[in-house]
Amino acid sequence: MVIPQQQRYEWEYVYGALEVLAGGAQFCFLPSVTLDLSRGFLQQIAASDPQAEHVVLWDQAGFHPRATDTQLPKRIHLLALPPYSPELNPIEGLWDQVQDVTCNRRHESLDALEQTLTKALRPFWETPERVLSMIHHWLHIQANATP
Repeated sequence: MVIPQQQRYEWEYVYGALEVLAGGAQFCFLPSVTLDLSRGFLQQIAASDPQAEHVVLWDQAGFHPRATDTQLPKRIHLLALPPYSPELNPIEGLWDQVQDVTCNRRHESLDALEQTLTKALRPFWETPERVLSMIHHWLHIQANATP
């Protein structure tokens, strides 16, 4: 038996950041990926500790601002990872784990998807040890290095 069904899609994106030293995590659900929304997420990171200098490692996606961007929040410093090197970015392992929970699963709405994502992400913002287990050893050593 064939049952006709209309396909429709809604999109939502999750921005995320892992803190290398203390194991914190930040996430933000957004409707798209743009330079302005990426700057907004960087503002969220900067606001999490206004006195800290935040060094953000990320890939060179077209919607990520560059280190020379004059609209970056104060105390945000960007370091670009080499192209085509997701294995260097610790958050890629987190996305793999989230995908295990969300893929091949139908959600009735974006709210339902957000609930599933929040459940999958909660252990990362509640358990610093879980975040730290994803940080590459060399990255943790370099972050702790003194000049």
